[in-house]
Amino acid sequence: MRSVAFETSGKQDAWAEHLQEVFRSLEIPGGTVVDNLSASIAMYCRQFHPHGVQSSDLKLLMARAFCAVGDRMAAEHVLESMSPHRHHVSRWLEILSELHHFPQLLPYFSLGIIRPADWAGAQLDRMWVLDFGRLALGDAERHEIMLYRSIRMIIEKMFVFWDATEGEGILGLKALASLNVEGDVPGGKTLTTVDDLLEYVSEVFRQQSAERKWNTVPTLLNLG
Repeated sequence: MRSVAFETSGKQDAWAEHLQEVFRSLEIPGGTVVDNLSASIAMYCRQFHPHGVQSSDLKLLMARAFCAVGDRMAAEHVLESMSPHRHHVSRWLEILSELHHFPQLLPYFSLGIIRPADWAGAQLDRMWVLDFGRLALGDAERHEIMLYRSIRMIIEKMFVFWDATEGEGILGLKALASLNVEGDVPGGKTLTTVDDLLEYVSEVFRQQSAERKWNTVPTLLNLG
């Protein structure tokens, strides 16, 4: 996926110029609002992503900026250009309008690693998918210890989703089998089978339930 970066010591409007190009590629007409949003997003990128940002991140930032100024139609247009976001546009509009922990979740949101989902009979605001199939891991991260650390780091960013419901909700885990790594023990045994990973995630949630004083913990679903 293409990443865009500009030298922060160079021309300060380089980000804004690039954003204007992205707006045009999405066939969003220019004007005062778009100019102001470009300047705002450019400032955000220079401050928090000085070494570059993924194109999908930029689009999600645009959608959130449109939500912030009340232009949900434009935000919807941006989201419909993204995959898998186009499948849950209405839910994304709510998330981008309300979630206060957006910056730290942006990379996972933009790549679809963390995304909303729906199952019959469940409340929409309590259902999420964590798709490990979209997670790019380096060789060093495929060591068992580092792998579990990476999983915990991602899940810790998601706890806020269930604070309002005191732990009630659903988390679907997708492509867990893709995380299986070979162990350094005789017989080729591993501690990263699907069952091992599910038990680890369950334990992390149980610990947080006590710390956050939840009444329960989210139901975990193995989505294969």
